[in-house]
Amino acid sequence: ADATAKAPKTARTYYHELDPTYFSATSKTFIGQIYSSFGLVNIADAASKADDGGYPQLSAEYIVAADPDMMFLADVKCCQMTSASVGARAGWASLKAVTSGGVVELDDDIASRWGPRVVDQYRAVAAALSEVPVG
Repeated sequence: ADATAKAPKTARTYYHELDPTYFSATSKTFIGQIYSSFGLVNIADAASKADDGGYPQLSAEYIVAADPDMMFLADVKCCQMTSASVGARAGWASLKAVTSGGVVELDDDIASRWGPRVVDQYRAVAAALSEVPVG
């Protein structure tokens, strides 16, 4: 079932980028559960397959078609991704997340190495949500 079809119209959609080859994490993963606790709807859920362990590789076309409200980049330190570099990708300049300031540059260590840092991840998501308008 398509999770976005069941989401209320006010629920914000998001894409969590693990690396520049579009690997992501679904709501079934630990990081996905953090976003779900804020009521966010994950665009990767519908693309997940039984054998990907909750970490599907999406395509640029899939992400553009989903047009997420928010993008969380967990590949800032490792891969030098920024909101500007994401906005410069072919076809991405008009995406809602890009035009509304919804591309969030996360600290890779906080977004990928949990433990006591998980509190910092919650704070980073909460701060991003408070700064980006809904709709």
